[in-house]
Amino acid sequence: MLKNAIVPLLVIAHILWGGGFIVLKIVMESLTIGQILLGRVLLASIVYALIWKRIPKPDYQAGDLKYLVIVALCEPFLLFVFETLGLSYTTASQAGMIVACVPLTVALGAFLLYRERVSRRCMAGIGFAVIGVVIVSAFGEAGGQSSRPLLGNFLMFCAVLAATGNALTIKHLSQRYSFMFLSAIQVFGATILFLPLAFTSPLPAEISWATIGGLIYLSLGITFCVYFIINYSLGQIKAAYVILFTNLIPISTLLLAFVILGERLSAVQYAGALLVIAGVVLAGAPESSSD
Repeated sequence: MLKNAIVPLLVIAHILWGGGFIVLKIVMESLTIGQILLGRVLLASIVYALIWKRIPKPDYQAGDLKYLVIVALCEPFLLFVFETLGLSYTTASQAGMIVACVPLTVALGAFLLYRERVSRRCMAGIGFAVIGVVIVSAFGEAGGQSSRPLLGNFLMFCAVLAATGNALTIKHLSQRYSFMFLSAIQVFGATILFLPLAFTSPLPAEISWATIGGLIYLSLGITFCVYFIINYSLGQIKAAYVILFTNLIPISTLLLAFVILGERLSAVQYAGALLVIAGVVLAGAPESSSD
């Protein structure tokens, strides 16, 4: 994979990620949460099992096991659990806004764990985004696509924390572990953990092609392709630059939710959404010497 292809691939990956919230809403009409969670990782796990012998072996060091366990738990296991539960209570549009906070929580986490400098501009961006998320959540009204928006948005923020823990741990491990090995560990761990949940309820008598297509999109499109691209990029360019592409998620989610699901935010919520986008753009703008 050529380095000059990283940027367009990251753009495609995060647009696919944003579309995943819409696909989840569609798949939820036919399958239980446990079945969806297993479906999101099963095909990707099979792909990694087929190519396992081609994956570079890691330079394991004493103490790495706890970090590998954290990676396997945080993402996609906890991320998918909180995302799927959250989307059962809130809209895809609101979920996309909250996921936009990942670059900001990663910046704060990197400051606390690795003492990476956080500029005044970045702190201002974090403030704008937090206020925006509070507005989007506080003014969410229960409806057909959003039965308990406050609870759903809280669960989505838990997904943000899981993604943050994953990014910070990957940063620590990426010097000794290939992106393919880390991706495989994530998917294998999630498959093992999701397997019991999938059999707590019987499969539906009929599964539509839309549901099957949705599971393929979630498993191969997001769990395999998106994570493959992101983990590869983390080993090639600065993590801060990779994480900033998360800004594309709320934009693609808002547009696709509007077109496909017919979701609408209130005027106040759109104002909050603009604050979120302004915050992540401000936090990710090129630094000046005065910051």
